[in-house]
Amino acid sequence: MIQNCNEQVLDDVVRVDVVLASLCDLEVPFQVKMTEMAGTKTVDGQAVDRIGAPGLSLAYNVQDGDDGEMDGAPTLKQTEKQQAMGIVVNHDLQVPVTAGFEATRKAVEGLQTRHFHVLLTTQDATRYLLYSLPNTSLLLLDEQDVNQKATVKLTLQSMSHVVKLT
Repeated sequence: MIQNCNEQVLDDVVRVDVVLASLCDLEVPFQVKMTEMAGTKTVDGQAVDRIGAPGLSLAYNVQDGDDGEMDGAPTLKQTEKQQAMGIVVNHDLQVPVTAGFEATRKAVEGLQTRHFHVLLTTQDATRYLLYSLPNTSLLLLDEQDVNQKATVKLTLQSMSHVVKLT
């Protein structure tokens, strides 16, 4: 049984978006292991994003449409485990939030029990996808009222590690 674990602080991530899988038009089936995928497609000569509008947006510099303000770098723990379908990667992502609690709470409630993917955007605008297997997405909001802080906790399973969108 393979069981590797890797935990890292994502210092260069400035934005975390949670997007319903039904709003994504991804060209590679979820059961295919990959490291890169096209982030856009061409429709009538125009580049169109394959990732739909987020149901939850967390960022350092909050703009219109963002739900919460990140308070420090997200952390990502990835664990590999041999399953009947092959090696499955369990992703545990934690994002500290310091403002926008009400909007974040509403967005989390709207996404609970739904199938979603997670889009990570770095300082240089590179985008990475946590591409989830169906019915493996879990989203929680852990509120710590004492410090006026909260943590958005996301768990999902995938056949791939983090997928770079090109």
